[in-house]
Amino acid sequence: MNYFLQYTRIEFKRAAMAFVSGLASLIIISTIVIGSAVALFALLQSLSVSNPISVAIASDDDSLPDFALRLARSMDSVKAVCEFELTDSESARKGLTEGKYGAAILLPGDFYNDVNTGINTPATMLVPKNMTGGIRNFGELLETGVSFIDTVEGGIYAVTDAGLIYGMKVSRQDMENYLTDIAFDTILKRTGIFSEEFDSTFDTAGLISYYVVCAFLLIILFSCTGFGYLYSKRSQSVEYNFKRIGLGHFKTGVVKFIIIFLQLSLLSALYILLLKLMLNIVSVTENDMIRGFAPQLESALISLNNIFYILPVLFSICGFVHFIFCLSHGREDAGLLLLILFVIMLIVGGCIVPSIFLPEQVRSFGTHFPVSMWRNGLFNGDVFKEMISGVVYYILGEVCVWAYTH
Repeated sequence: MNYFLQYTRIEFKRAAMAFVSGLASLIIISTIVIGSAVALFALLQSLSVSNPISVAIASDDDSLPDFALRLARSMDSVKAVCEFELTDSESARKGLTEGKYGAAILLPGDFYNDVNTGINTPATMLVPKNMTGGIRNFGELLETGVSFIDTVEGGIYAVTDAGLIYGMKVSRQDMENYLTDIAFDTILKRTGIFSEEFDSTFDTAGLISYYVVCAFLLIILFSCTGFGYLYSKRSQSVEYNFKRIGLGHFKTGVVKFIIIFLQLSLLSALYILLLKLMLNIVSVTENDMIRGFAPQLESALISLNNIFYILPVLFSICGFVHFIFCLSHGREDAGLLLLILFVIMLIVGGCIVPSIFLPEQVRSFGTHFPVSMWRNGLFNGDVFKEMISGVVYYILGEVCVWAYTH
């Protein structure tokens, strides 16, 4: 039998035995990863969600329409941030001092009529010195509302100025009423603007989907630390006999690369099957909260089921692992060094904490690590870049072997 085929058969047999023996530790690692992801998700949810604050609206204007307050209370974006309570100025100030209100808005007399007739009468907003996250959220909501008014007002002023210069067929009042109707119709029905398209900072349907894909990448990378047995240092006599029968470093390197790729592909298939099983269980459960996770699991499956996304990423990872083990030149602690390297890359690459939550310096630094390319590849796919990187990493590994043996 051809020596190359014999060597391939022996290495595949070793790989199968190592995979079976390492499956238990891999299950433990997967359990820890999933548990950590769930805990981190719960932590981020607790940090990002704040209780609505109570906001006092003190008005000396009897003409303030009640429907405006009811409209604001009915909006989901408002209900998640604050609760309005109509009161007088003295009670609002006292309630703010005693902590009953998180903020207070004081509207002067004839405020509604002034706004309706174009008089810019300012309102007064009172907040405590030590602002909580809920009050900051309310401030952002208020700024957004004011920006809507500024936009509408700017449009009306621009058309008014143009009308004074070039003339209009309609009266100024009719024009202003028409533009106001269009603006408020757009604002109040703004959800229709975004119904066709979804945009997310996580490249997927949400945080859970993001972590499901990142957990896959983490498990794949951690499993790569166990391939050290393929690169264990051989004695000089064994190396000499390998060269004598035509098994140079390049041929043995190709076999190692194929073994790593096939094992990672098998591991990926097992992860996807497990994810599909979880999706089926979640979809039929009677618990509404758990069933709400189904769309995000399905979104993660869409990314992982795409072979044009996942296989090039695995190819690039194989090349990188081959390069690191060749660079270590058979060191016994090569697997540990690779594990430390992967942990660092996963942290700065946004797989443990999403990049959007990382400091700007860390985020920009992390983009230079290959784990960022692998993560983006799983979501968006970049076949050419990942295949080229895999080939380059493999060649660099072979260069390291050649340098050590000459």
